[in-house]
Amino acid sequence: MTIALAPATVVQRSVPMAGAVELTMYHPPSARAVVPGQFFQLAVSAPHTILRRPYSAAWADPASGRIGFIFNVVGAGSSWLSGLDEGDELDLLGPLGQGFDLEGDRPAICVAGGLGIAVFPGVVQALIARGRTVVLLQGARTAAQLLPASRFPDADVRVATDDGSAGQRGSVVDLLAKYFPPPLGEGSLGAIDILTCGPTPMLTALIAAARRHEIPISSIQVALETPMGCGIGTCLGCAAPRAGGGYVLTCQEGPCVRADRIDWNQMTDAFHG
Repeated sequence: MTIALAPATVVQRSVPMAGAVELTMYHPPSARAVVPGQFFQLAVSAPHTILRRPYSAAWADPASGRIGFIFNVVGAGSSWLSGLDEGDELDLLGPLGQGFDLEGDRPAICVAGGLGIAVFPGVVQALIARGRTVVLLQGARTAAQLLPASRFPDADVRVATDDGSAGQRGSVVDLLAKYFPPPLGEGSLGAIDILTCGPTPMLTALIAAARRHEIPISSIQVALETPMGCGIGTCLGCAAPRAGGGYVLTCQEGPCVRADRIDWNQMTDAFHG
């Protein structure tokens, strides 16, 4: 894997959903190199900011040399990034970490909560390009915070909102349980792959639901959202509790890991978008 430190050019700024900004960058080496699920460290020049900001690539188009990032505006760094416009340059470090394992022929269920949806345009596109059947389950607080289903052509998109303003009222984990109701017969949920990203409480609820339904959690891939400083394994700020003891460095061994590698009883809600 080649890690590049180079300036990219903003070619488009848009608002894909309430509270979020999408930056489309022109940087052919990154667009060619990134694997869905990997992330970049984006340099910021806001006052009193030192660290880069880690964001997973939302999608990449090697043919056009473009790569997209979707993020919520929540602090000084993301606010500064959201102010960039066409023609501005932005320093990228990456791609970093491990992406999703997309190979296989089983149906894939993508489960996204909140800003966890940001990684899935590229993931869904890559899964469908491999001929896999894809169901995308997206949850948000309200309809305005959902990424439009048009961003996921050829996927079966289902949604849940906390306030019931779109789709099913409640958690996206409840939507998963409804979409695949018990009893679970031979060849049912055990014959799928689940790829998920979202707030830690959502992830722990999904893992608990999987265990109740006797779904092997080794079939679940999680894109972890943890605090991250350096992005290259030096600061140890992104450590997540490893099943069996010790820690997983999210920036090196993740952010995409098999769920059975994490001790979910010790996983804390340190950060989520």
